[in-house]
Amino acid sequence: MKLGSKRILIVDPDCEAARESALLFIEEGYDVETSDSISAMAERIRDAQFDCVIIDVDLPEMPGHKAVSIVKMIDPKIQVIVTAAKNTVELEAEVRKEDIFYYYIKSFDREELMAAVRDAFKKMGKIREAKRINEPPSILVIDDDVNFVMFLKAVLASKGYDVDAAHNKAEAMRKLKSYTPDLILLDIMMEKLTDGFDICYKLKHDPQTKEIPVLAVSSITAQTGFKLSSATDGEYFEADDYLQKPVEPATLLGRVEKLLRG
Repeated sequence: MKLGSKRILIVDPDCEAARESALLFIEEGYDVETSDSISAMAERIRDAQFDCVIIDVDLPEMPGHKAVSIVKMIDPKIQVIVTAAKNTVELEAEVRKEDIFYYYIKSFDREELMAAVRDAFKKMGKIREAKRINEPPSILVIDDDVNFVMFLKAVLASKGYDVDAAHNKAEAMRKLKSYTPDLILLDIMMEKLTDGFDICYKLKHDPQTKEIPVLAVSSITAQTGFKLSSATDGEYFEADDYLQKPVEPATLLGRVEKLLRG
């Protein structure tokens, strides 16, 4: 599963608290740095790319939540989580005025902070829901040819994959709102000749779905003579791989396994 880089900067004058948080995130596979001041934070954000900044309100130069605008000025894409040792109604009102992702009180369960960070990375499309132990990879087949869908389901199920199907663009987009498959098999020409192009564009430009590998399986070349390649046509069709119909089961399974390995 493609998780990509997951970099966190913890900004907290309490070095022991920062170290304890850093160790927890490192255990979950995050790349973590710590800082104890706003000036040091700003310097690191300018020098290196971070995805998430966890900043405490109690900082020496100014309240941490007042520095959110500094973070966003340097890199607007960074997700900011503000932490506080103690909360008050007045402080919370001030913090929530800022462009933050989450506000965490340190006396609460640490799992709440961990969950907030996971949600921040999911929002950025850099991490997907963790699968249960021994849960098979899930595949969504999007194709309006019912017989071909039955063929794909049989081939994929023979290797233990969890397979679902959508038979048109509207059904596909509806299903993708409720769950995130590990792989998508996508036809191109459905109700409209451009349905597959439209679906692929939406997938690859949505932070929630852009990391899902897409294997296009289509007869567009046989029907139109138009040849597609992920290597040469990525600008307007961003599928990760392409197969022409009809497909051999062994070839299909090989491509599926390769994409799922990332």
